[in-house]
Amino acid sequence: MEGHKQPFQQESESAVTMRLSEAEISSIVGAGGGKYVGVLLAIPQKMESVILYISPQTRTTLAITISRLTVEAVREQLAESNAAFTEASSK
Repeated sequence: MEGHKQPFQQESESAVTMRLSEAEISSIVGAGGGKYVGVLLAIPQKMESVILYISPQTRTTLAITISRLTVEAVREQLAESNAAFTEASSK
């Protein structure tokens, strides 16, 4: 149709995942204080990729979506998880 513009489509999550190598993902997680475990790959139109990592302090497995993966987000999630385990173990 003339004059009809396609709506702007945000870059797909899988494109973000493809841009980050496993080494880069591991590096981000490590810089945030976690130990990288792996990636649960996206299911198109249902679920985005999920990064799995371990807290070195509590040895619990944590997960964060690829769209939220930043050094700061990993730090925050680790701090919250570690605090929850510390609080639970002191009861």
